[in-house]
Amino acid sequence: MSRTPAYLSGAADRVMIQDLLARYAWELDHGSPEGWADAFTVHGIFEAPNLGFRVEGRESLIAFARDVHRTLPNVHHVMTGFVIDLSGDRAAGRCFLNEFMARPEGMYNNLQGWYQDEFVFDGNRWRIEHRRAYVAEPESMGTGKVGEYFREFSLAVAKYRVK
Repeated sequence: MSRTPAYLSGAADRVMIQDLLARYAWELDHGSPEGWADAFTVHGIFEAPNLGFRVEGRESLIAFARDVHRTLPNVHHVMTGFVIDLSGDRAAGRCFLNEFMARPEGMYNNLQGWYQDEFVFDGNRWRIEHRRAYVAEPESMGTGKVGEYFREFSLAVAKYRVK
């Protein structure tokens, strides 16, 4: 494959999307709720279909991130295996998700799953239009020490349950 301008432009878009996702994780784990919401379009959607919740729109995204910060301190999101398909100012992506939780007594690999994404370029930068998070074994989030630590989070996200 030659390094045509189209090829290089596509590579740059993929790097920008990966940078967006790194900022998404950083803001959710250590940054501000507003910074996390900035990763999305104004009407962006974050949902976890197999956990039964959906968050839509900037204000709700900010409130959700506040709930995460309050109920799940010292959580670390790790995304790998990025697959990004470009189509002009839109893109679809997926990647693996591992989440770790640090607690005084130890580290927990508290969930494993994947994301499926829809992105849009708004003229200035890429943003997430719709992010779906899937947990491979949702039941594992409710058992043992991980379950104890997720209890408060589960109560906090009840307001986002899909009915």
